[in-house]
Amino acid sequence: MRSLTWTLLATGSSLSVLAIGVGVGGHPRKDFELVGERHFVGSMPGRPVLADLDADGDLDAVVVCGPCCGRDPRADSGHVQVLLNAGDGRLEPAGEPVRLGPTSLGAAVGDVNADGKPDVIAIHHSSYDAAVLLGDGRGGLGMPTYFKLHDGASPHVHSIALADANADGDLDILATLVDDHAMAVLLGDGAGGFTPAPGQPFFAHRHPYAQLNVVDITGDGALDAVMTDMRGGGLTVLVGSGTGMFSPLHGFNLETSMPIAAAERPMACSLGDIDADGDLDALAFIDESPTAVRMLNRGDGVFEEPSEPIVDLGSASVGGELVDTTGDGVLDIVASGAASNVVAICRGRGDGTFERAELIDAHGRSPGVAVGDMNGDGIPDLVTGNYDSGTVSVLLNTRRTGHR
Repeated sequence: MRSLTWTLLATGSSLSVLAIGVGVGGHPRKDFELVGERHFVGSMPGRPVLADLDADGDLDAVVVCGPCCGRDPRADSGHVQVLLNAGDGRLEPAGEPVRLGPTSLGAAVGDVNADGKPDVIAIHHSSYDAAVLLGDGRGGLGMPTYFKLHDGASPHVHSIALADANADGDLDILATLVDDHAMAVLLGDGAGGFTPAPGQPFFAHRHPYAQLNVVDITGDGALDAVMTDMRGGGLTVLVGSGTGMFSPLHGFNLETSMPIAAAERPMACSLGDIDADGDLDALAFIDESPTAVRMLNRGDGVFEEPSEPIVDLGSASVGGELVDTTGDGVLDIVASGAASNVVAICRGRGDGTFERAELIDAHGRSPGVAVGDMNGDGIPDLVTGNYDSGTVSVLLNTRRTGHR
């Protein structure tokens, strides 16, 4: 049985709560401290996006509230909220939330109109509308302008990314269209406007899903797209041409081209060089399972399972990141929680394998986790959007850099 101990620490005139996570096997961890208040941002907040929205040098948080699969919209969701960082990790709302559609789901941040100020692009689970909200450079967002991702009949959008897909210097919108078996690409004009790429949306096998990754995975200098094929049970790579057009790496068959044999329903994936061979590998998070699957890159964008590919996350998850949390130069797993109050961390060994999971209390239920340095000490911290609690938590990393 796992347990959690909470300790109150006096910090000046306020109290903070020290999160003591208990790792697999009952080993206590004291690596993350809850700072400030847990902000209620509305029902069903998703995983935060971290960026400097007010040009003060600190990472702020953008949180979209809205329902995922099987949930109904609520009156206190369907919006985006910006939380500004005081510099020590404490977050405060930057004004009132901006209303979006009732099924708003997630966002990406980038400067889409070339004014030097970060903007927010949001998607909707049950609509093809992508909302563009221009930033004022002080943490404020304008009212949304909408652009159609597709003119289809079955909207089911689950992931968004901003990247320069056609190498013209302007950011473009890419999004997974689950029931269309496709990926949408809208090309940016550098002034905040978007038009469909020629031939889009692009075929993406059976069920393209969460955490769309846009990187050069094939090494030809053009950006590609890597995503999970959840119902197809594998990974999908769409090869970019550098013109904003994409094609599947292994043909136009509906079934996945890179199957995952070790587990079913890969929901999300994160990319990183976990075995130190210079190539980006993939870690696939299995839907609401305490399991992740390692997929190693052969060097040409083809991912294969090694022997013993399973990683035990210690608690059910729906996604996460590969990031160095200790400053030792080795990527670790940071996994979001599903129907629990914990975030899982598995320290990487640098050879493609990981240590036993440590469970960190997120102080909110079903935490979607983002990783970034929230207090300027050079060490990555955790920010969680707690889907079933309606709150956002900031957990400061108290581990010294380079120490495991």
